[in-house]
Amino acid sequence: MKKIFWIVIATLLTLTCVFALASCGGKSDAPKKEGLETLVSVYHDGVYVGANEDFTVNLTTGETEKLIVADGKVGELTRFATLTVTPLSSSLFNNVYTYVLTGEKGEKTGELEKDVIGATFTAEIDGAESIGKITGAKIVAENILESDVPLTNKLEGALTWKEILKHAETTLSEQIKEESDTGALPREIYVKLVNAMASDDSPYYYYVSFIKSPSDYWALLMDPATGAVISKKV
Repeated sequence: MKKIFWIVIATLLTLTCVFALASCGGKSDAPKKEGLETLVSVYHDGVYVGANEDFTVNLTTGETEKLIVADGKVGELTRFATLTVTPLSSSLFNNVYTYVLTGEKGEKTGELEKDVIGATFTAEIDGAESIGKITGAKIVAENILESDVPLTNKLEGALTWKEILKHAETTLSEQIKEESDTGALPREIYVKLVNAMASDDSPYYYYVSFIKSPSDYWALLMDPATGAVISKKV
């Protein structure tokens, strides 16, 4: 199972090297970064998930390079919030959908676009942080369907991306020391919360990768509550 999972992760890493992630905001208002935090080019700070009889819904928020290239360097960063909706029956695959994303401070609305590959619908949401903690999403096909999906944050109660990075730094201290005699580690870092299986009910883990190139990277799979290392590749 672990071998299959790492094959999936390696494939995803290769794909992200050649595709741009659309910009969803301007400059980040995040606190000043220190140490290895300055090398982080992608991180997740919210992974909201939910499902009902019609759809599974995922909203991932964080910060990313405007153009993702696994080259060991951190480019210009921007906030992102990606909403992904997957219909659970074939009768829902070909509708035109809008969404209402609800938070404790307000709502965000917009259109969902069908992905070229697969049966999912996505939207990049500008300024999602302005509506506060996300509580749910309504998926609407006009005159056909309105479907409410409650959402919960899989990172609530877990270590933050900065905290998990410190655990990763300790785990990889030997490798970091070998490469950073000059004081500059020639790698960029991804800190993502990932699901090991297709179902949202299966466990989530932090995936932390120190990347020099698509073929040269260290990777850790870590428990989000404790920082314990589940799998390691160096």
